[in-house]
Amino acid sequence: MMQTTLAAVQPDTEKALEIQNWMIAYLVKQSGIDYAEINLDKEFIDYGFDSAAALRMVGDLEDYLERKLSPSLPYEYPTVAQLSRALAVGR
Repeated sequence: MMQTTLAAVQPDTEKALEIQNWMIAYLVKQSGIDYAEINLDKEFIDYGFDSAAALRMVGDLEDYLERKLSPSLPYEYPTVAQLSRALAVGR
């Protein structure tokens, strides 16, 4: 029973990596930062993302994932690593 519970809350690693790669490419495109400079634990605000940019990112993530997302996600999960894991478990 415990294993089922843990599996339900742990992210699908492959899905998390897929989302993470999308987000890295998105940050590179939107911020002009070199791919090698992306740090998965750096907050979106440190890449120059203000609230408008965060909302645009959520909208683009909705298109990519084909599901509705909360506009507060970048504030609840402010890094690529955190947000990709949260999205992989269906947040």
